Amino acid sequence: MRHPFDRSKAAGFTLIEMLIVIFIIGILATFVGLKMGNRQLDDRLQTESQRFEQLVKLAQEESQMKGIPIGLRFTTSGYQFLTFDDKGRWVEYGQGALRPRPLLAPFYAELHVEGRMVPPAQDAKPGANSADEKQKIQPQIVLLPGGESSAFAVDVKAQNYLSYFHIESDALGRIQHERRSLQ
Repeated sequence: MRHPFDRSKAAGFTLIEMLIVIFIIGILATFVGLKMGNRQLDDRLQTESQRFEQLVKLAQEESQMKGIPIGLRFTTSGYQFLTFDDKGRWVEYGQGALRPRPLLAPFYAELHVEGRMVPPAQDAKPGANSADEKQKIQPQIVLLPGGESSAFAVDVKAQNYLSYFHIESDALGRIQHERRSLQ
């Protein structure tokens, strides 16, 4: 009969086996963490693209209800909606939801108007729209009161991320929103 405290044939894990299990758990936790990090970025990217789409729809409705053209301008730091002032110059719309919107890092937008890529405009400086032509604010997209608009597409992207959102509007103001991949 064997003594219950005989350690010569005791079953259990060696230190090496324990270290291997801990190492494998660490690798799995790293993959789960990376996947969760991408999910958070993806959710923020989707939210930003949906916000842009809804703001364009709101601007279209505002243009139709007030009977005024509303411009849209992408800058190096974000985008802004524009309208005419009493002197016929484009100025920031700046009211409520149609106020200027930043696109914070790592997000950025690529604008295409009538199939051509349009570089972002410089951010407006205080006192813009003076007599200096270089300082005048001009829209890159115009939404008209009749529902028509410039045909455009905007890709909302994140740096070093393969997935992005494509928002496209035809000349009749119909908007489509879809996820795309760089692959």
